[in-house]
Amino acid sequence: MKLIHAILGVGAASLLPTALAPLALAQEPAAKPFLITVASDAKPVSHAEYRYPSYAGARDLEGACEVSFAISTAGKADAIRVGACTSEAFRRAAKSTVEGMTFAPSAAVTTANATIRWRMPDPQVRTASLD
Repeated sequence: MKLIHAILGVGAASLLPTALAPLALAQEPAAKPFLITVASDAKPVSHAEYRYPSYAGARDLEGACEVSFAISTAGKADAIRVGACTSEAFRRAAKSTVEGMTFAPSAAVTTANATIRWRMPDPQVRTASLD
């Protein structure tokens, strides 16, 4: 009886990695190429990593938002207001993008403006030649 259990255990163990492989692939989707551009009248000296909203990226959505903000004497964005956005999917990302910026410490700036754009680049056109 012990021999049968050993054979069944080895057989099940050999199938386990194969059964889990599709699950592991499903958890880590391939990263899509994207572009994020920030045009601002106040240039940051540093910024946190720009992020593409996962909801929008998974659906290949592109968008842009207008943001106005103040800059404190310590160089941090303050009183951030997200104005017009092409999609609600980008509204929260626009605010966090500006929150992650650091500006040169100086006199306080009462109004600065930025336009943030999220874009999926055009797929490369591949051609084949027929001989």
